[in-house]
Amino acid sequence: MITIKNGLVLCGFNLQAVKTNVIINDEGRIIKLSPHDESGEIIDATNCIVMPAFLNAHTHIADSILKDVGDGLTISQLVEPPNGLKHKLLNEATDEQLVESMHEEAKEMLYSGISTFIDFREGGIEGVKLLKKAVYDLPINACILGRCNEYYDPKTTVEEARLLTRELLQYCDGVGLSGVQDVDSEIMMQIAQVCNDEDKLAVVHVAEYYDLQEKSIQLTNQTEIERALRAGFTTIVHATQPVLQDLDLLVENSPFIVACPRSNGMLSTGIPPVSVYNEVGLDVALGTDNVMFNKPDMFREMEYTLKAMRGTYQNKITARDILKMATINGFKILGKDISISEGNVSDILVIKQKSEDPYLSVVNRSSAEDIMNFIMGNQM
Repeated sequence: MITIKNGLVLCGFNLQAVKTNVIINDEGRIIKLSPHDESGEIIDATNCIVMPAFLNAHTHIADSILKDVGDGLTISQLVEPPNGLKHKLLNEATDEQLVESMHEEAKEMLYSGISTFIDFREGGIEGVKLLKKAVYDLPINACILGRCNEYYDPKTTVEEARLLTRELLQYCDGVGLSGVQDVDSEIMMQIAQVCNDEDKLAVVHVAEYYDLQEKSIQLTNQTEIERALRAGFTTIVHATQPVLQDLDLLVENSPFIVACPRSNGMLSTGIPPVSVYNEVGLDVALGTDNVMFNKPDMFREMEYTLKAMRGTYQNKITARDILKMATINGFKILGKDISISEGNVSDILVIKQKSEDPYLSVVNRSSAEDIMNFIMGNQM
């Protein structure tokens, strides 16, 4: 039994700030929120904020072996499969190099308050196995989205793609596709269908930059976002450049949107309209994207997002909105409620409070060095 005592607790889905104690049993379940009760080991959270841990909703951590390589190249030159710079260099790396680099990045995420990350893992089943090997001895949850190299082979049939996907899903938590224009549209639909049938995640990059949208409309008379939704994907990454009827389609279909503002900024692809998505009630989560050009740090991601939204759209998106995107909303993608509520199993951070506003304190002023305690209750 543990009691986190005297802290300002961000409770429930709304992260409501309440001065209370959090009592957690030996199984990691929150059995009581009470300002008066306590039991077991005491963690003194005086002058601290008690909040859910972070979920990094989009990473490519294998690319950590390529840190800051290729700066100044176009996004297609850097990451477009199969001939982007990252793919060439990943193919040249040994398994040992990949495992070591992924282990170090997962450890860094853990130290910065990230209890769970969702990773796009290339290399088919073997690629998935390498990531599992990299994190097996770390208390961090890796949601692994695999992809098969055969998806990109024009000779692969629809039925072969279905069989490949079924086999792949025996080893991972879903499929993460590089884009809707990288594979045949029928194969893309079959991948999403198999994932949905097996209650696995079907996730795809869409509309990361305007040229992709323009090309998609020219080729198919549909935007990338429209194609992804029609194919059955329920989580989309980026959606940086919605056009035409995209916003209406998003509201109608209510997918999860994973925004990666720092990545979009680094690659000069724009500022995702996170505040607009938030305003119309869509669930937005934050990811740090490719470690090739981004440190997987949710503190940095939150601060950049808050200020980029206010600077670009001149609206009052709140720090609380941003904090939800880095915590509660990401776990929704996994079908999990890790909010600090009685009866829940939660991953909990105790962070120094650095200003009167608890949300701005975390989003605008905090870093990994301010984490005082990290209680991991949730194991996938």
